[in-house]
Amino acid sequence: MSLSPRTGAMRPGWPRKRDRILNSMTIKGWGACAALTLAAFAATSAHADEATVTPELLVSACVEPIPTKEVSSSYTIVTAEEIEKFQYQDVTDALRSVPGLHVVPSGARGTVTSVFTRGANSNQTLVLVNGMPINDPSSPGGATNLAGIPLDNVARIEVVRGPQSALYGSQAIGGVINIITKSGAGEPSVTARIEGGTLGTLNTYASTGGTFGATDYFFSLSREDTDGNDITPTRLRDTRGEEEDGTETLSASGRIGTTFNENVSGSIFVQYTDAEADTDSDGSTAGFASVYQNFDSLFESKRLFIGGDLSGRFLDGKWRPHFSLGYTDQKSESSDNPDPGGSIYLDRTTNEGQTIKAAFDNAFDLTPEQTLSFGGSYTRDKFESSGYRDLGGFVIPQSSDAKTDAFALYAGDHISVGDRFFATISARYDMPEDMEDRFTFTFAPGIYNPETDTRVTVSYGTGFKTPSLYQRYGFDVNTFGGFPSGVYRGNPDLAPEKSRGFEVGLEQGFGSDVRTGATWFETKIEDAISIVFVGANSTAINIDELDTKGVEAFIEYNPFTELTTRLDYTLTIVNSDQFASSMVRRPRHQLNFTASWEVIPGTVLSTNTEWVDIDRDIPRDGFGFYLDPGPYTVVNIAGSHRLTDNVKLTARVNNLLDAHYEPANGFVAPGIEALAGVEVTF
Repeated sequence: MSLSPRTGAMRPGWPRKRDRILNSMTIKGWGACAALTLAAFAATSAHADEATVTPELLVSACVEPIPTKEVSSSYTIVTAEEIEKFQYQDVTDALRSVPGLHVVPSGARGTVTSVFTRGANSNQTLVLVNGMPINDPSSPGGATNLAGIPLDNVARIEVVRGPQSALYGSQAIGGVINIITKSGAGEPSVTARIEGGTLGTLNTYASTGGTFGATDYFFSLSREDTDGNDITPTRLRDTRGEEEDGTETLSASGRIGTTFNENVSGSIFVQYTDAEADTDSDGSTAGFASVYQNFDSLFESKRLFIGGDLSGRFLDGKWRPHFSLGYTDQKSESSDNPDPGGSIYLDRTTNEGQTIKAAFDNAFDLTPEQTLSFGGSYTRDKFESSGYRDLGGFVIPQSSDAKTDAFALYAGDHISVGDRFFATISARYDMPEDMEDRFTFTFAPGIYNPETDTRVTVSYGTGFKTPSLYQRYGFDVNTFGGFPSGVYRGNPDLAPEKSRGFEVGLEQGFGSDVRTGATWFETKIEDAISIVFVGANSTAINIDELDTKGVEAFIEYNPFTELTTRLDYTLTIVNSDQFASSMVRRPRHQLNFTASWEVIPGTVLSTNTEWVDIDRDIPRDGFGFYLDPGPYTVVNIAGSHRLTDNVKLTARVNNLLDAHYEPANGFVAPGIEALAGVEVTF
């Protein structure tokens, strides 16, 4: 991920302040992993003894947070400090420089954005907010649309790579992304920020947080608005002129926590996002010619996340129960009206997905070096889809709905012997409705030699993903050349996708300034789900196998406290037994460079550069043909200067070199964009 300053560590040269990636291994095969810790919410950390130096914790790899130095799966933590330094705008910006991840927007900011983890499909990465799953049951594959999720209320983002189903159940084949929101701390304060710039961009933010006695709070409100760029490339505009494809996102969130007594604490969290984006969705003229420069197509989404938890500490802190309850409601609407001389579509599609999850976890210290964890969960997913397509009086209705329940039991054991050996074993038994029960496990040991500052880690785990409700029961209209000519019907007989993943790593420190390493990873996915056509109609089937393997390597150089640099390289090789479509939009090679320099106290300059080489994509204007998009480079720079303790000036330039590239073929990313702003705290 991005580089970061070093953190106060238990030993010189060990964990970095930037919640770092313990991802190591040389390209020849050594590797260092880093994270396997789950824990729904981080409330229990508030009970730490403030008089002692506590180790850095990872929330997302065990049933409760564990020290990062005792984690053996590859992970990255993006901190609030990094978000501020690099001036990331939303979650997708923050994830772009995470090793093993590739972010693909399909249009303007705010439209559907996918994340591919280690070559796995975008719907095989589980996304959480405060430990609560937010994957959308109404999306075709059950994936999460990461576009438009704000960062103003985010304390950190944890990314754990590799199969994590032994902790999280279905969907955690490629990995897990956990977005952890801010809690209030200290004296009550208010922060307001405004920034504007090219492309007609105006962003405003406001937040307040603090503590009152045993209660803390944090509330935020943001609005992001941009006229945007024309997302349709010139070659697909036909005779139609250029237009602006803008977006507007409004977000509000709040989190309140309280300590009821010395043994029990709790919190509640709410987040609502309302986004609207121009999409240039494909249409058809009266002569049935394809239209890609579609002036009147729109994508709207409304998302509500609600979560709450109770945490306890009993038997002198040896038993730590935790109960959590979460609810998500995600509604999206795609619309397209006829354009004069262009598309004759009248299109309305509404999808809504809801998830309820309840979990009860327990952690029990058997000894000071060994912690046993166990628990159970219940999840209900539901989706509804409705709408129609009217092509000059030829109306095709669309309607489908379904729901499913799932129960799970899980247990784990974490052990740490001195500061040299550590291991985590996790096992889970899932009982999804109308499907075979699934057993998954993870074993992740590691060793550390403090004399040489050397770390070796190994992780092996299994994963699975149940077919999405849409894949099993959905109904939709297929289009060829923008013209409706068949239907998609779900396949209720689909089997779950199954995976096995292995990684091994080596990480080596050289004094306090240099650290390097790499991780070799392999994942085998069986019964991968793909869409196939029979004539003009389509359905979903299980294909034989999809294999991914590769290397995540890094070098971190921090010559002095004020300057930090990091270079990450990811090699991903994807092979499919049957369908080349399973391999599109996966970068073969990916480089990420980040640097931050505090020039003088209060003045910070930063840059992050991404080089991506994708060798296969599907052309937007064709069917069944694959192309090589080639590499692209995106350079972003940012700077901030603190005028006073309460006032800070900010400036950033996105895509400094004005690179022309298409993250998804047929959808152009914005060119150079400059913004400046001011932030006031009182």
